[in-house]
Amino acid sequence: MKRDIFLGLFLFVGTCVMAQEPSATNEKQLFNDFLRAVYAQWEQDPQSLRYLEKALKQAPDSKYLKRLLVLQALADNKIEVADQYADYINQDENDAEDWNVYGAYLWKKGQISQAEEAYKKAIDCSPEDIQRIYPYLALLSVSSPQKAVDTLEDLAVKYPDMAASLYTEIGNLFLRRKDAQHSLAYYEKALKENPEYVEARLGKAEVYERSSQFFLMLHELEELEKMGFANASTYARMASVYLLGKDFPKAEQYFLKAKAVQNDDVPSCYFLALLSEKKGDFAQAINYLKEAKDYEDDAGKWLQVSFYQQKLNQPQASVATLRQAYQKFPDSVEIAFFYGLALQQTKEWRTAARVFEKLTTSRPDYTDAWFQYAYALEGLKKYKKMETALGHVLTQQPSHAQALNLWAYSLAQRGVRLEEAQGYIARALAVSPNDYTFIDTQAWLYFKQGQLEQAAQLLFAFPAEIVMSIPEIAYHLGAVLAAQGNTQEALSLLEKAREEIPEAEKLYKKLLRSR
Repeated sequence: MKRDIFLGLFLFVGTCVMAQEPSATNEKQLFNDFLRAVYAQWEQDPQSLRYLEKALKQAPDSKYLKRLLVLQALADNKIEVADQYADYINQDENDAEDWNVYGAYLWKKGQISQAEEAYKKAIDCSPEDIQRIYPYLALLSVSSPQKAVDTLEDLAVKYPDMAASLYTEIGNLFLRRKDAQHSLAYYEKALKENPEYVEARLGKAEVYERSSQFFLMLHELEELEKMGFANASTYARMASVYLLGKDFPKAEQYFLKAKAVQNDDVPSCYFLALLSEKKGDFAQAINYLKEAKDYEDDAGKWLQVSFYQQKLNQPQASVATLRQAYQKFPDSVEIAFFYGLALQQTKEWRTAARVFEKLTTSRPDYTDAWFQYAYALEGLKKYKKMETALGHVLTQQPSHAQALNLWAYSLAQRGVRLEEAQGYIARALAVSPNDYTFIDTQAWLYFKQGQLEQAAQLLFAFPAEIVMSIPEIAYHLGAVLAAQGNTQEALSLLEKAREEIPEAEKLYKKLLRSR
């Protein structure tokens, strides 16, 4: 509709002048009102109809303006307004567009047979223009699908130069009705008329795709490629078939072809990122995601980028990405949650606590958010608020083992309410008896209770690689050994932990001074 008015912008005034010869003042007003109508339509402003009516007052016999008023009234669903101007069809000779608009008007009025006749006249006025068939086809598809097929077949015989496109339209009709057999038959008829008719080949490919016959679909798309037809969509679909067949090099080749045609093609950028992830090339995966057309609007892709930055051991970059995403997608629960986790990894406890507090306020049933809020509060040493948060977790999930462990460990670390702590860690171990972090908490609780042998027995049972890779466990075993008088062994373990844990550094220096 906007295109119809725009193309007539510099022609309609001359038509009106010839019909009425208005004064220069009227002509100027006419043009201004019409121009306002055009701009209003561009901006989807309901004032468009009013401006057209004002223009018609300057040229009350303008058939062109009346037709536009009918069209705009139909768009605004104001059939009573369209009634006032539909008499344009009786003014002078009608062209294809006159009949098309009038057909739409009659259809809206429920006068189906009269609408069919109007659309037929539009086709007769411009038989070489395939676009004229579509409104008629849309009507028949609703009122009489078989009649639509018969009409298109008759037109294919009557206009052989258009046969391929008309048979393709019949194939599309059957495709919409999920009749794969008939749609394929008509696509084949179209290709028989014109073996290089792209739309028919695409139609066949879609039938095969819908029926999960992906390699038949691939064959059709390869034929299109041989014909020189290439676009990002077809290349990406071909790549997807190779991906299903686990031919990853071939899939990557075709996704790159799609990207060469359209650099920001969404599926190509996404799958190329996954293929780069599979190869361990996380930096390239990030580049692909950021080049996707929808990156700025897709919270999931920001999360994926932050994940790749973690894989590249870039925690600060990951936090920065999530901080931007948190501002950009303020209602995204996932962004908020992972932003909080990333802040905890970099020990930004205060900001993490604010993020999780806000999240638990908006989502009070989000148990994991409550747990992470408690974890951040423990990092801030706000133990009363931490215990309140853990209470929320355990009210929702009484067997939440990580919450039980955190509560037990916090009490053990502070050396308070140790019997209560023992109850929590016992419940956690009942859920996950082999979890080494829970076993470490039990060992540390034994240490705080002065039960050094029990603590040592648990900690020495850990594989050496676990002790050496987790500074906290190395510190705990070092502290137990120091308490038992095994200074040299203790120093070796504390050496591993002192950079990460301030308490380990203090004990390490104390042992050195005492030697």
